[in-house]
Amino acid sequence: MKSFLFNVALALVWCSLTGSFTEWNFIAGMLVGAAVVEGYTRARRSTPYLGKAARLIGFALYFLRILVTANLQVAWEVVTPRHTMQPRILRYPIGGLGDVERVTLANAISLTPGTLVIDVSPDNEWLYIHAMYAKDEEQALREIDELALRLRKGVFS
Repeated sequence: MKSFLFNVALALVWCSLTGSFTEWNFIAGMLVGAAVVEGYTRARRSTPYLGKAARLIGFALYFLRILVTANLQVAWEVVTPRHTMQPRILRYPIGGLGDVERVTLANAISLTPGTLVIDVSPDNEWLYIHAMYAKDEEQALREIDELALRLRKGVFS
C-alpha cells in the first residue's frame, strides 16, 4: 500500500513539474512513477512493485471469468424451462486465514451468482456456503479452494 501511495505522490509531482493536471498526464505520471517505485523496491530487495500489480490483475481476470461463467449459468437457468440446479450446503475450512482474508473470501464467494455464504462458525473455523450447482461436493470444494488460493496469491501475498 505504501508503494502505491508513493506512486500516486510521484504522479502528482509529475503533473506539477509538467504543469498539466489532465487525466492522461496523470496516467503518464503513474507509469513513470511505477518505474521509479519498481527500481526502488528492487534496490531494497523487497517484493517487486509491478509483480504485485501483475498478480492482482491476474486475480481480477480470474475472478471476472468466474463471474461471467456463473452469470451465464444462472441466466440460462432462468430462461430455460427445465431446472438443472442441484443445491447443496457446503462447509469450507477457513481456520488458517486472517480476519481480512476470511471476509474477502466470503465476499468473493457471495458476489459470484449461484453461491452465497450463509454463516460462519462461532469459532471462525468454517464457512457455510449455499451453492446452487454442487452436484459433486468435492468438485465444488475444489473450486472454492482454487478461489481461496488465487485470492491469497493475487491479493494478500
